Amino acid sequence: MLVIRSIIQKIVLLVLIIPVISYSQSVKLLPEPGFVSYVTYYVSSIDLTTGTTDVLLFRFRLAEESGDYGVNGVFVKIEFEMTIKSPSLGISNETTVLKINTNPFLLFNDILIDNRDLTTETTAIYDIDGNEVQIGVHIIDQLNISEYENLLNSVIARGKLPDGEYTFRIEIQTGNTPSSLSETDMETEKIIVTSPTSLNLISPGGALEDTSANLVYTTYPVFQWETEPCSNCESFIRVAKFIPSDHTSLDEAIEDVTTLPIDQTQGWEPVGVTTTFPYPADGTIDLEFGKIYVWQIRKDLPTTEGINTYMSPIWAFKIAEYFVKEEIKYETFHPVLQQLRDVLGEEKFNSYFGSNGSLVGFTPTGDYIINGVNVPLDAVLQLLGEIAEKKTTLLNVTIE
Repeated sequence: MLVIRSIIQKIVLLVLIIPVISYSQSVKLLPEPGFVSYVTYYVSSIDLTTGTTDVLLFRFRLAEESGDYGVNGVFVKIEFEMTIKSPSLGISNETTVLKINTNPFLLFNDILIDNRDLTTETTAIYDIDGNEVQIGVHIIDQLNISEYENLLNSVIARGKLPDGEYTFRIEIQTGNTPSSLSETDMETEKIIVTSPTSLNLISPGGALEDTSANLVYTTYPVFQWETEPCSNCESFIRVAKFIPSDHTSLDEAIEDVTTLPIDQTQGWEPVGVTTTFPYPADGTIDLEFGKIYVWQIRKDLPTTEGINTYMSPIWAFKIAEYFVKEEIKYETFHPVLQQLRDVLGEEKFNSYFGSNGSLVGFTPTGDYIINGVNVPLDAVLQLLGEIAEKKTTLLNVTIE
């Protein structure tokens, strides 16, 4: 059991313990760069026999706020606590995994705290001038053996920390002497460790053979997909034309010339963390009525071993053929009006913009304002797409 405890202690201390906080009125912790968040923490990034790692997980500068340590310096003591809530491990309530504290240590100068320099056997580190600072670490509480074994088995079997909600508390005590230390600050940080690997397309389109049933009546479609939330992940989109005489599969088409991004050396268009993206009105190759297009989403997840990339399926959709209704050429509509037609429906839309409507021939120009804030055209198209999907409610529209 001593070996199990040693391994878990090293994993916990080296992988997740220090969020971005400030210490107290006299001592503070400055991020340099601070805590580095990853979606997945692989155990292979850590040497379990020594507790060392080459992966930067956190680095902070511990400094006296005014920069003046005085003749006698400042005593500091730090307590770390890590808790976990993980249904996959049968831990439904927040449970302490590890609680440790340091000996009171005396600061005369700033020190850098870098996870790559620390293990549970650390007894000293060095300040920025190279002077040794004694900071012995003691474990004062830990998970019970049965739950410890479950956690360890999960780590070994999966090669990474199990999915769950990890909470970290740091209490700082400072004083002029070791016996006069008092709590000066306490902060908490929640980290969600997960494996957000699902990536499913919603609309537009589907299988290539079903394009006749997946018609799109706008050259500015809104692409939608679903995936687990992941604040540190980034998504990308790629759209290309499917040419039956040139392509025998969706894969061939998506790897050919792209309409988005227009820069063929770019490969993918970044869209951030959104799951709804309207085809841009500018900076792209215009989509054409009567043509088939393919699209795909890529999702990048930061991990302690680099970026993991996940790809969605490839879907195909067809822009409906040119048609005329009530003497209105639909392909001449501004993209905002095309989206608005999807929101209002044909009958109501035509009552405003049809041949007998009060807004016939109207084309949006000038500025777009949503909730009092000037926004670009793409933001308007995205909002209208969300309204069409009933994710957002439209209260009123003003045209000046």
